Amino acid sequence: MGNSDRLYRFRLFRFLTGCILLYPGLVLAQDQTFQIIVPGGLLEGSLREGDPGDSTLVILVAGSGPTDRNGNQPQGGSSNLRMLADGLENHGIATFRYDKRNIGKSAFSDLHEEDLRFDTIVGDLVRWIDHWKTGGRFTSIILAGHSEGSLVAILAARQRTVVKGLISLSGAGRPADQLIMKQLERQPEFVRVAADSLFRLVRQEKPADPPPFLMALFRPSVQAYLHSWITLDPSEELRQLEIPVLVVQGEQDLQVFSEDADRLAEAATNTSLLTISDMNHVFKKVADTADNIASYTEQDRPLHPDLIPGIINWIARFQQKTRR
Repeated sequence: MGNSDRLYRFRLFRFLTGCILLYPGLVLAQDQTFQIIVPGGLLEGSLREGDPGDSTLVILVAGSGPTDRNGNQPQGGSSNLRMLADGLENHGIATFRYDKRNIGKSAFSDLHEEDLRFDTIVGDLVRWIDHWKTGGRFTSIILAGHSEGSLVAILAARQRTVVKGLISLSGAGRPADQLIMKQLERQPEFVRVAADSLFRLVRQEKPADPPPFLMALFRPSVQAYLHSWITLDPSEELRQLEIPVLVVQGEQDLQVFSEDADRLAEAATNTSLLTISDMNHVFKKVADTADNIASYTEQDRPLHPDLIPGIINWIARFQQKTRR
């Protein structure tokens, strides 16, 4: 059997199984588990195979906090990253997603929060890039970072030439302290004043003594990490890249805003901007604020119907350019 026949049969199989997936209770998507040993522990992630002969791999990078490879946290989640992997797989696109340090099954025996820096999580992504590059199966890698993961992907892309494209999914376009202050606009003035004062101290690497209502954000054990994060400007970092970039932004995003997407789009030299009017931060279609908030813990709510087609169209154009 020739390569063209095998490819045809494989794509026919994908079409038929895609139809079967319409029936509840049948789950045909299958993750292959991979682990890499790093100092102090191990990192684990899940691979979804794409079309045979396609050497492109999309690595999905989770956002901030204890967010696992599927886009969930211990208290729940939207499963947006798992759904993104499902959607791309149905179009023959290979994906890999992974648990961050001490999240999910990426286990570390002696990890202290005060020792973490932003470069730590960037370095872990670089390790995964090197893993797939060394394997030889994938020669063209696209990084797709969600929220904070967008900046992680930008910084990792600058370190490895095998990264040929980047997708920013609800990614900030300004330093994190500026974004958080924007998020706090509707909070009482005393909250905003206190947060601004604490950010000024953290930027200068001075000890900050947060009040109880800001302890979660400014607790002493996370201040070094916070400093390493807020001193980075995503737009300026992106400006250093020359690879194709897709910026995806929902206009119903309560955490990152259209002006952030505009900043990123203007910074990159080869950018496409995908704006979806009724999509929120976790890629779900929402009607109002209450619906928006509810979607964060609804793992059965599908992704916005315009998201996967928009990404697939960009990847198709990306692959055409890389094959020239």
